[in-house]
Amino acid sequence: MPLVVWICIGLVTVFFAIQLVSFFVIFREDSKPVKKFKEQPRISLLLAARNEEKLIIRSLTAIANLNYPKDKLEVLIGNDDSSDRTAEMVENFIAQHSNFQLINIHENMGKGRGKANVLAHLAHKATGEFYFITDVDVLLPKEWINVLLAQFDSEVGIVSGTTTCQAQSSLFSKMQSIDWLHFMGYIQSFANMGVACTSVGNNMAVRAKAYWQTGGYENIDFSITEDYKLFKEVTRNGWQWRTIFTTDSLGLASHIDTVLEMLHQRKRWLIGARELPLNWKFLIILYGLFTPALLVLAIFNPMLALGIWFTKYAIQSLYIQSLFLLMKLQKPSLWQLFQYDVYVQINTLATAIFYFLPIKSVWKERTYDAKYLE
Repeated sequence: MPLVVWICIGLVTVFFAIQLVSFFVIFREDSKPVKKFKEQPRISLLLAARNEEKLIIRSLTAIANLNYPKDKLEVLIGNDDSSDRTAEMVENFIAQHSNFQLINIHENMGKGRGKANVLAHLAHKATGEFYFITDVDVLLPKEWINVLLAQFDSEVGIVSGTTTCQAQSSLFSKMQSIDWLHFMGYIQSFANMGVACTSVGNNMAVRAKAYWQTGGYENIDFSITEDYKLFKEVTRNGWQWRTIFTTDSLGLASHIDTVLEMLHQRKRWLIGARELPLNWKFLIILYGLFTPALLVLAIFNPMLALGIWFTKYAIQSLYIQSLFLLMKLQKPSLWQLFQYDVYVQINTLATAIFYFLPIKSVWKERTYDAKYLE
């Protein structure tokens, strides 16, 4: 067979090896001790909000229902120059919640931009020993604070929970739900092997001391993926990290409505991925090359290519169903997982094309161009 075929076979073999290892280690029990505080520490929950009138009350209601003493929890909401009714709706809600505070933000602080800028401002107002960070579109479970907090022994600086999309009736939302949990599963599998990746910016907590050792977001070089930058800086200063995959840490994000919005989101992630370590860049490239390699192989040996695809589909489906089982969520059917495999291929190709197009990155109705980043 030609050399190109052997290269393709090598690529898919490595891909399978990673999938198999990920499948087995996801079930590995976490033996790390759970921290028990003599007295519950003060917590600051930081929430960035920009043009969120559709979801802000849903978010604030879930936060108000968190199982943590109200006198030990302050909720700081940063209104990021919203042009809709976000600020008004927050003010009406917090009138009944004395531990909530609205902070209107109109200027950039240091290197901070976008969400990173909001968090920079809120951190200066925060009085907690730990900063818990989420997004408006995420519905938090009641035990969220307690579960993440329990991971903070004296050497841990940053902890991340798990997030997936809340599946609705539409096929698009169901595919997003599977895709999110699939990706989060890989993060957890590698975390179980001690391989660092990132924290999840809509479901994370950082020790205040560890945060300020970085200089805060106003002194961290800006990245659209601000969660990875903070993770990188905190761990660079010698702090340990934790990633947990439990039902009590599971945030349910609202799904994206349009394909264009998703492409902008994926472009933002890929821009941030430029700063990932080599091992994660290799995995992303390998993931993107799987289908092209399989197509090349199909030219020379269609039956072998078909067998490889079916094996990949079977392993991937078993892995995803295991993730849903661990999270006590309804497992997707094999038909839905077949649809998901097709969805991933189309999404990967569309994202790659969109990434290289000369289209500016837009998020939350804000364009991240050179002028804004000055």
